[in-house]
Amino acid sequence: MIKSRNIGIDILRGLSILFVILLHINIHFNLKDTFIKQMLHPKVYTVLFWSGYYGVILFFTLSGYLITTSILNRWKELSKIELKKFYLFRFARIIPPLAGLLLILAVLHVEGVSGFVIDQEKTSLGYAAFAALTFHFNWLEMKVGYLPGNWDILWTISIEEVFYFIFPVVCLLLKKKWQLIVALAVLLFIAPWCRTHLFLDNELGDRNNFAYMDTIAIGCLTAVIANKCRLSKTVTRVSLILGWLMILFIFAFRNITFKHGITGLGLDLTILSLGVALVIVWMHERHLAGAEKNRVAFRWIRSMGIYSYEIYLTHMFVVIGAAGLYKYIHPGERYLPLFIGGAIALCYVLGKVVFTYYSEPLNKRLRNLTVEDNKVQLIR
Repeated sequence: MIKSRNIGIDILRGLSILFVILLHINIHFNLKDTFIKQMLHPKVYTVLFWSGYYGVILFFTLSGYLITTSILNRWKELSKIELKKFYLFRFARIIPPLAGLLLILAVLHVEGVSGFVIDQEKTSLGYAAFAALTFHFNWLEMKVGYLPGNWDILWTISIEEVFYFIFPVVCLLLKKKWQLIVALAVLLFIAPWCRTHLFLDNELGDRNNFAYMDTIAIGCLTAVIANKCRLSKTVTRVSLILGWLMILFIFAFRNITFKHGITGLGLDLTILSLGVALVIVWMHERHLAGAEKNRVAFRWIRSMGIYSYEIYLTHMFVVIGAAGLYKYIHPGERYLPLFIGGAIALCYVLGKVVFTYYSEPLNKRLRNLTVEDNKVQLIR
């Protein structure tokens, strides 16, 4: 069983949040009208600045693997999970940063700060906060349309947490492991249809919970299989190569997936998640063997992965602020890379500060409410 942080997983999480940041930088700096798009090959530009959505899918798959692995580490079997403790752990990790964000957004809304005010014709501040805290924000946006950028990102949190509210209950109901595996595997067939055939008349229809069940379920299945089976080096290397090929195919050749109907069938995200799963298998075995190397070249992106939740919740403050400053002072396009690099660095710093001095201390205090044999039991 995995007991410590997996370096490879943190690196993948760091890449995921970086793609999300770059997407929002692209939108708010309007990079399509700058020399950056002209300078880069169209495919490179697309991969770098239009892959935030795929970054979210990476998050979903990695999250499924991490949550399931943490359950196995603590309770040994998924069917032995203790609901009260599991929900306490999720509450301790998710709610403090989310509540802090909502408080700040509420103040900015009341003060009428541009870019943070909710259109009252769409919904009220109170209901938006309620939807975020009860994890149905994705359904709210499906009903009223896009909300301001710092609010809009919360749709992914809602989808993820609803899954984790139901998942442990299913683990208890399906006592035998093969039953759970079958149930999760069924989602691989249901979800692609749900993201391509449900709510077709809704611009945000693909934000329904059913559309992403396969991406999280693949992560869960990967954890179950990886923690049960030990694979040879040859098998894991093939898994690594095939996984990266699948990931690169979806990221770099989305025109092909669209042309040949793969996207239309909703299978592009399934292929991407399966590719991530294959890479995870290699990382899992490397971690168990103690063969990981914390290379200097990847430490910064790994650090972004460690603080990825906090960075995700706060990065829009930096992006909106940096874009606003750039447009206000008009320094010229030659300074654009400096603004982009500075924004990414500041996103990291802000996320780390929030993690170190706010969310993690509260996380530990809340988790300390659960004591077994006079010893604090922590799960990450």
